[in-house]
Amino acid sequence: MSPDPAIKYLRVIDLGKCIGCGACEAACEFIHEKPYIVVYRTSIGLDIPVSCMHCAKAPCIEACPTGAMTRDNSGAVYIEQSKCIGCLACLYACPFGIPELDRATKTATKCNLCMELRKEGLEPACSAICPAQAILFGEDAQVFQLAKKRTAESMARARFEFEFHSSK
Repeated sequence: MSPDPAIKYLRVIDLGKCIGCGACEAACEFIHEKPYIVVYRTSIGLDIPVSCMHCAKAPCIEACPTGAMTRDNSGAVYIEQSKCIGCLACLYACPFGIPELDRATKTATKCNLCMELRKEGLEPACSAICPAQAILFGEDAQVFQLAKKRTAESMARARFEFEFHSSK
């Protein structure tokens, strides 16, 4: 997707905008026959989507003894199935416990940010379908700028609410 190796893409889940609808999970399952983003109900009643973070310094890549866990040109962490021996070192190294063992193939599996869609110039299904625009995907600089702007807006709203209610 990225002809310039200096340009990286990322996906950020803005939990402040997420409405917990599960559309991301459903779209992922439709595309991959298994969801690689799962919406979990927390003990405080919030629904939170959890998926691979495609870490800049991915411990799963470091732990993989065969080099099966790797990164594509645009920065997404994925598994080269032909190299995977199913040892699950990646799972144990991942602080989020994301990689899983595919019982049929006996290899690790995880989100690859919809590699096939990205090859066609499309965004991952989860971000494309999100009705709340809580899943941001794009060039890293653009995503960081949008995330900063959203943070500023959220802080401004909180300040306004505080000042408005304090003045009563």
